[in-house]
Amino acid sequence: MAANYFSDYPERKEQLLKYSDLKNIILPLEEAYGDKDTFKTADEGLDVFFGALDELGRFAATELRPAAEEIDRIGCELKDGEVIFPEKLLSHLARCRELGVFASPIARKYGGLNLPRATQAIAMEMFAQACPNSALAICAYTMGDWIQLWGTEQQRSEYLPKIISHTATTSMALTEPGAGSDLGKLRSTGRKEGDHYVVNGTKRFISYGQSDLVFALVRTDPASQGLEGLSVLVVPREVNGKRNVQVTKIEDKLCLHASPTCELQFENSTGYLLGPEGQGFKVMAELMNTARLAMGALSIGICVSAIDEAKKYGSSRVTMGKPIIQHPMIADLIFEAEVEVRAMRALVIETACAFDWMNIYRARNDKMNFDRWKLRYRRLTPLAKYYCSEKAITIARNMLQIYGGYGVCTDYPAERLLRETVIYPIYEGTSQIQSLMVLKDTLKDVAKNSSGFLGSLAGAWAESMVTRSSVKQKVLQGRNELNQAIRAILMSILRDKFRSDIDALKQQKIQDFLKDFSLALFTKKTDLTMPFLWAERFTKITADYYALKCMSDHFEEGDTERERWILAFAEIAIPRMRLENHYMLNRLPLTLPYIEELKKLS
Repeated sequence: MAANYFSDYPERKEQLLKYSDLKNIILPLEEAYGDKDTFKTADEGLDVFFGALDELGRFAATELRPAAEEIDRIGCELKDGEVIFPEKLLSHLARCRELGVFASPIARKYGGLNLPRATQAIAMEMFAQACPNSALAICAYTMGDWIQLWGTEQQRSEYLPKIISHTATTSMALTEPGAGSDLGKLRSTGRKEGDHYVVNGTKRFISYGQSDLVFALVRTDPASQGLEGLSVLVVPREVNGKRNVQVTKIEDKLCLHASPTCELQFENSTGYLLGPEGQGFKVMAELMNTARLAMGALSIGICVSAIDEAKKYGSSRVTMGKPIIQHPMIADLIFEAEVEVRAMRALVIETACAFDWMNIYRARNDKMNFDRWKLRYRRLTPLAKYYCSEKAITIARNMLQIYGGYGVCTDYPAERLLRETVIYPIYEGTSQIQSLMVLKDTLKDVAKNSSGFLGSLAGAWAESMVTRSSVKQKVLQGRNELNQAIRAILMSILRDKFRSDIDALKQQKIQDFLKDFSLALFTKKTDLTMPFLWAERFTKITADYYALKCMSDHFEEGDTERERWILAFAEIAIPRMRLENHYMLNRLPLTLPYIEELKKLS
């Protein structure tokens, strides 16, 4: 068993040091949210951050990991409205306070450490590798930078020291009975009364809802509909020594047994506005995106643990005269998993760096660059969340297969690790919600830059045929597959719009149409049934492309080790991108009449 999940896994340090923008971020981030004199050079900052990760890696390996099975076995329970946690999980959280984990995302002026998001992502990955239950608790209680962004100065002064010292825990409450992904149907209300709001309603499936500070999305404008008129309220667990939020139930779950999923009841509860009134969805979206990035990092950690455990078992289990890890099919399962993990990590770290650049330019009031990085962060976040959470299930299941019958027995951690993965494609927006975000954002981008897309459509494949760089060639081939997927979706929309065979139109006519009318391409009358039907397959293609691109963005010719992993991922990803494209182009839309049948049933 590894003694340190940072120093014993050099690929983590290499991803930050050689294959990300972390070094360029350090000094601008210090100037924006820290102290410009903290580090004289970026290398000084790297030494500090790597030292912190080394300490956290040791903590993860020597304290979190040995208690993981016990924590999950004991789980948590509800007694008289109080959630009872395993003692070892509570001790882990206390150690996190000592190690400064809860201070990590908060600016120095408020007593925080101002750690770049990429270093935090690696820390979360290590925590999840060690103990998914503890890792999720740490994520839930590390929301200080969100209060820093949206809170008043009074709220920052009141709440941030408590979060840093772990004397106050946090949770976000969105979901309600009958209003999960469709937040426009929220019915919980907040009525303004003096300096606070009176909150009434029920929230369900709230992770760590027993927290001291519940950030609840409620309707503060009773006349509003949909996403309008929603606000975020800070609802303290107790006010003036009296219970302000009731935990009425915790769910009995398949996974993460020590992570309470709560039902909350607000009955004339006291809440305080966080951010602008009526813009609650915008305020909460910031936190949801941060949470989605965290889910991606946690998913990677579980994958690493599953791979490590499978390799350990496979090395000791001998069949047909040799360890099963040496049998070709078993070796292939493990190798592909290790390749996927490197791609997942590249995508998450690139997303994390985009988050930091976005906030650096926010602090500088540089709207043009802020908008540019915000767009990139928005583009990468659902991809990171989708790709990592979905791959976690595949990898954990494949690693379980290596154990044979023992895989489903509690003698080994394989079954627990597989159980822990199944929630991640659901947490913080399901994979289908992420897919719709990816589809809609892509179509908006194409509508705004139609000529650029058409140029890429023509040029990516041609350039891939002449470049001498094997890495660049694979990235261009991936881009071509993504372009073909976008084209297929556009053709389905245009066919409906023209009611004719779009393939018979001249290329110039298509270009003129997109140039002149692209911004009006999507109206209330536009039939998006087929694009929605393809959305998840399209997201698989898009995620594979961006994972490949993020792996190669910081690649330098001559780096044979990195080239090896990039090309290995390309050999896995590009064929499956082609397969998804083939499916989109050739599968008969048999689901459409089935949808009509379902309408009749309802």
